[in-house]
Amino acid sequence: MIAGVDQNSLFEAAMNILLRGGWVLAPIFLLGWFGWFLMLERYGYYFMLKGKSVLGFWKNLQKKGEDVAFKSLGKRPYGYFYALASDVRQYRGLGPVAVRNAMEATRHSISVNLSKSLKTISTCAALAPMMGLLGTVSGMVHTFETIKQFGFGNPVLLADGISEALLTTQAGLLVAFPLMLAYNFLAGRVEKVEDEAWSEALKFESYVFDNSGSVPGGSSAADRIQDADNPDSHENVEEEK
Repeated sequence: MIAGVDQNSLFEAAMNILLRGGWVLAPIFLLGWFGWFLMLERYGYYFMLKGKSVLGFWKNLQKKGEDVAFKSLGKRPYGYFYALASDVRQYRGLGPVAVRNAMEATRHSISVNLSKSLKTISTCAALAPMMGLLGTVSGMVHTFETIKQFGFGNPVLLADGISEALLTTQAGLLVAFPLMLAYNFLAGRVEKVEDEAWSEALKFESYVFDNSGSVPGGSSAADRIQDADNPDSHENVEEEK
């Protein structure tokens, strides 16, 4: 019974604040909910991108082999490093150029998916104080209209406009500050995950081609990378043929 009374009291207090804050407070409230909904969704996506420990992958690769390492890594199949390392494993038979192109495509795809919601979150954080300022102006206009009609004789009527101005300003700042802090923290963590995953994927790429030995024709992995970047070498091979 007490819990029900408390819930009703909180609901009535929230409705009272919304009514006192004027029409601008409702969009600020919805903007805050939308921004935090996207923020929580992005945090979930961030934990998916972290995936399994890369250190554990290297230990399994050295001790138990590639199949066991990828099987352990695949327990969290949406990890950033797992996606890049899978490109290396899938396209290594086509050569280093094909592997690097596949890795770049995966990197671009993940970056695009990340930036969509992050830009929306930053926009919500930037709009909230602007809408609070709009509420401030609206409240002051309300106050001056009251003064024009009734003068300074009734402070209760003046308090309504001033309260509207202050509540909307406060609401806009309360939405913007924590949302921007959470956004900056998430953006930094995401950038760190991207850099670490790309660096480790490049190490795995080097590991794969350095340990692939020679290929028919006597060219090593390093020679194949150099030949892929040098079109003159292909012309010389065709002339010899």
